[in-house]
Amino acid sequence: MRLFFPKALTLAVILSALLGVPSAWAAARILAEVDGVPITAQELRREQQRLIPMQVAFHVGVSQEKLAQIEKEAFEKLIEQAFKVRYALEEELRVDGTVVEEKFNQLRARFKTQKELLAALGEEGPDGYKASLYRQLLAAEAEKVAVDQRVTVTDEQVRAYYDERRATYKRPRQFKASQILVKVDPASNKEEREALLKKAQGLLAQARAGEDFYNLAYYNSDDRSKYVGGDLGYFHEGQTVKEFEDALKPLKPGEISEPIRTMYGYHIVKLFENNDPRQLEFDEVRDKIRKTLESDARETLYGEWMAALRERYPVKKLTP
Repeated sequence: MRLFFPKALTLAVILSALLGVPSAWAAARILAEVDGVPITAQELRREQQRLIPMQVAFHVGVSQEKLAQIEKEAFEKLIEQAFKVRYALEEELRVDGTVVEEKFNQLRARFKTQKELLAALGEEGPDGYKASLYRQLLAAEAEKVAVDQRVTVTDEQVRAYYDERRATYKRPRQFKASQILVKVDPASNKEEREALLKKAQGLLAQARAGEDFYNLAYYNSDDRSKYVGGDLGYFHEGQTVKEFEDALKPLKPGEISEPIRTMYGYHIVKLFENNDPRQLEFDEVRDKIRKTLESDARETLYGEWMAALRERYPVKKLTP
């Protein structure tokens, strides 16, 4: 296979940009090279910004130690990217230059004028930025070919995994319920708590008298579930506080609990379903198991691939 680039770009220019050979495309400051593939200061800055959730201007409170750690992580990711690019060049993998143009046009659209765009790109310039985009695409293509396309998990492996761990694939007791919460402030006194309990008991009496539980929850509950009539959906044993579960277990579908006291306040709960624990069958978990095995296989392949690339291609750091 041969590399594919826009017609306006010669192969020599593209390779010089990719490999860091001095040219109009290589004005960016180079921090390191992996067998000739450059890592630029601008790429490091962008990777750091990607790793930090907010823009640099809002990094008030982030310690210098944390920033140094992020810089180290960003640099290592770019080293790995450069290994992949070198592999892609050696294997003559293809990238479509029109994708780079599309990505560059997305960047261009963020600026009102060409002058603002050039100022933002700095010494890297449009061509240097495009070269960086090419390297990203080549790295992604390399990973796809060397790792993703080699991940295989057979039906037999999925079945064997289930059979070996069948005992672990059990669904715990499952509930479906709605609630009305009368919130109690932890700092409240005895009289206030008694008043809130009476409020809860009054709501319970209305619910048991046949008033619509959805409306009672919507207009009286202090929980966010009020907006869906108190509906808690399905939840498993172990997902809620003990007092809540202990009160639910003896209820039959359609019954409403006495006020349940928890750290949050008084809960009035209407049970809709109480499903016994059961064994999950193979067909119910097959897709999940396959994804787990594929993820494990991919992680192993990726690690072996990167280890081989580190042995094959030398890393040269040009600045401290």
